Amino acid sequence: MIEIPIVRETDDYIVINKPVGLVVNRAESIKGETVQDWVEKNQKIRTEKNQNNELFLSRSGICHRLDKETSGCLLIAKNPETLRYFLDLFKFRKIEKRYIALVHGAVEPEEGEVVLPLRRSLFEREKWHVHYDGKRAVSNWRVLSKYVFDSENERWKDRLSLLSVGLKTGRTHQIRVHFSFLGWPLFADDKYLQKKQAIVDRKSLNRHFLHAGYLAFIDNKGKNVVVESPLPEDCQGLLDSLDLAS
Repeated sequence: MIEIPIVRETDDYIVINKPVGLVVNRAESIKGETVQDWVEKNQKIRTEKNQNNELFLSRSGICHRLDKETSGCLLIAKNPETLRYFLDLFKFRKIEKRYIALVHGAVEPEEGEVVLPLRRSLFEREKWHVHYDGKRAVSNWRVLSKYVFDSENERWKDRLSLLSVGLKTGRTHQIRVHFSFLGWPLFADDKYLQKKQAIVDRKSLNRHFLHAGYLAFIDNKGKNVVVESPLPEDCQGLLDSLDLAS
């Protein structure tokens, strides 16, 4: 059975530190255990009180999603009332989410915001892209540091940038698509990075470099909550192996 660290727990919800490589939601196409399976084994989800609440049972209390290769903070409600409370917070953008991302290129300016609509690709259904007919998506960034790296693409000038990225919306693959469109694709992203470069990157890191490191919200009891998750060992190990750019 998989082991998942719990970062914060109350009577009404938990925040877990989702490991890399773990899918959040069950699906017929998914083989192996998911976060949803773990929740149902470790939390009292299918109680007599909750048996008629289809929304809660179908989600097992999971309030949002993270991609399989994205690690970090994931919020899970323990009962239907708390789930609806948190879903409303997400709907009205009252939960602050920040990620740590390593991207190709020397990102400038040091801080910025991107507002570009996204929709699912008509030709590659597992990918999303910027499209005028898509849903509004807003991301912001702040550069934390810059590194030197052997790149297969001259336009990135052998530079990497470590970013703190905030989301004002929560579209599928939002960070990955936005920064790829801007010319700063995520390190080791095998969906949105050029194939040749992705192969090179994955010799150093066997997943895309994206970590959900920060959640802030007012919980259902009115308490201001901040939850943080440090970079996992694989990501921190990569950064430790790189030279800072001058």
